[in-house]
Amino acid sequence: MSTPQPPGIPDEPKPPVSPPPAAPPGAAAPPVSPPPAPSPAEEEDRPSTWQPLLYAKIVVLLLVIAYAIGFVVQNTDEIRIDFVFATANVRLIWTILLLLAIGLVGGILLSQLYRYRRRAQVAKKSGKSRDARSDVGGRDKAVGKSS
Repeated sequence: MSTPQPPGIPDEPKPPVSPPPAAPPGAAAPPVSPPPAPSPAEEEDRPSTWQPLLYAKIVVLLLVIAYAIGFVVQNTDEIRIDFVFATANVRLIWTILLLLAIGLVGGILLSQLYRYRRRAQVAKKSGKSRDARSDVGGRDKAVGKSS
């Protein structure tokens, strides 16, 4: 007993397709068109052999890393820090890095404070309150209807 074939599949195999006949030996070959010029997007995707900007960035990065290593090596001396209630002996590089971190955090906090105060001034000038519960009368100003 045979199983039924799903629709669209022929029962008989198709004959193989034969290649086109070859041109006679004396006939001229059809002209071959040159390949199309690559688009700018394709040119950007292809790697270049010389990328001066990339090499410049790598050189600058290596110089910065070398400078940072030299900075750490030169600042390994131990120093004595007198706090109000205690004294500590620490390496100079750790003191520099701690003060750098304190300065970064302080700068971020000050910029947030400035941003908060600036937004408050802009809201005050435009007459808008920053409080979402400012519509005490129950009037929607955009539509002009009671809510």
